[in-house]
Amino acid sequence: MKLADFFMRNRSISGLFLDSGITKRDAAEAFSSVKTDYVLSRSLYSSAPSHQSGYLDYALGNYCTKLYIDTFCWFIGLPDIQAESDTFSKAIQAFLTRNKTLLFNVYKQTMVDGKHYVWIRLEQTATGKSEIRIKQIPLELVVEDDCIKDLTGGYTRFVTETVEKWKERGVDRKAVIRITLEAGKETIDIDGDLPAGYQQKQIVNRTAFPFVPVFCLYNNKQTFLKDGIPEIAPAVPFIRRYDATLRKVGRHIDNILEPRLLVRVKNVAQFLKYSFGLTDEKIGHIAEGKEAIDMTQFKAAIMDGEDAASDIRYVGQANNVESAVSLLKLLHWIIVELTMPEYLYGTAMQSTNASVAEQSPVWAKKVEGRQGEYNEFYYWLVDVFKAARIALAGRDEFAGDGGADNPIVRWQELTAKDDVAMMNALATFVGAMDKAMMMGLVSPKSAFNTLKTFMAIPADYETEKDAASEWLKLKIRLEALQDRIRSGDIEAEAAIEDLFKSA
Repeated sequence: MKLADFFMRNRSISGLFLDSGITKRDAAEAFSSVKTDYVLSRSLYSSAPSHQSGYLDYALGNYCTKLYIDTFCWFIGLPDIQAESDTFSKAIQAFLTRNKTLLFNVYKQTMVDGKHYVWIRLEQTATGKSEIRIKQIPLELVVEDDCIKDLTGGYTRFVTETVEKWKERGVDRKAVIRITLEAGKETIDIDGDLPAGYQQKQIVNRTAFPFVPVFCLYNNKQTFLKDGIPEIAPAVPFIRRYDATLRKVGRHIDNILEPRLLVRVKNVAQFLKYSFGLTDEKIGHIAEGKEAIDMTQFKAAIMDGEDAASDIRYVGQANNVESAVSLLKLLHWIIVELTMPEYLYGTAMQSTNASVAEQSPVWAKKVEGRQGEYNEFYYWLVDVFKAARIALAGRDEFAGDGGADNPIVRWQELTAKDDVAMMNALATFVGAMDKAMMMGLVSPKSAFNTLKTFMAIPADYETEKDAASEWLKLKIRLEALQDRIRSGDIEAEAAIEDLFKSA
């Protein structure tokens, strides 16, 4: 059964990261109140699941989340921005390169939360020089109900609120700091105690931007959803099932290793008294829950018998671990298929017939699609960067060589891997290592270690050691033959023939 068929037959599987509380079937209103569960998504990414709302139930299945999102971000990379002005093109590219890690963090947070806010500010460095800074705004700090957008989707007003707590001479202090961004203006309002560094409870700063320099990135944005969808959303039900299965395996193994002793007796108190040597007082304490029986050798269940006959037996449990492991492999394969190709995980699953050549084009198209979604952000970033540079210089420094208007955002084409290309590359690599060992540039041990980083070798230590010994013997023979050729003792053609005869 294909994965699409699975979802079609199981339409009750819904929610994922979405919690709408919808009762109406009207398509016009069905998703009007949907919000993404970014706390769950952050828990999965950080491997620090929250105990609230059952997020801990995903803890043992979230192994793929961070690897997938981090890998995806690095494949997306940075674009190449070209404008008429070569000076501007170099300046914006240098700005992107300098902020490469930060921009990748923007990708990551957008994929984790479903949407993410970026704020461009002019800030002073420690030396007093003004610089263009990219600031990330956590989702929970944005007061969305107070934000206003224009017809083009740009913000005309953007509001954030943070709660600051501190101690002053042993006294608890608290303040709510509200920042309102408008065209050319930044207003800070403080409600509560005045934090250190602030002179008054309202501060109005003039900015260099004739617009609100804030952009909201959406992940997998759909026209019928207000928010974006976290990247890992499709795999969430399988992650939870993986966790549940793994926990059941643990309990199952415990029951196998520690068989339960079932004792059915007519009188529980008398059984405890004579079998365990307990006094009437201790039996009373056990009944009240004040004490417990120390049974370190086995688990026991003691019940009243319906008749005078006593019954003592072990309750055995069949070993179903193999079936559980098969289910875990299936769930792992589904999770991999829903995120990225298996070869990027460094694993090869026997449950799929898809080769690298078949998986790579699909992955390449996925990366290209996400790059296209980020185009709007980078065109916006170009406009803000230009406005900031003009503000810092006091003039348009790029007008002299064509200007910075009509820039083009280009992405490096992602080349899909090909099985043939990989084999050719491997053959070239092995040939180079052969030559390096023959010339004595690398040791056999180094060659094998290098080869293992190129591709996994399914051989044990003894096999590798034997192979290394053979290489070492061959190297010694080659060196001896080279000495004979140099001394004139043997012709090169005869030496090669001699080598192959003894091989």
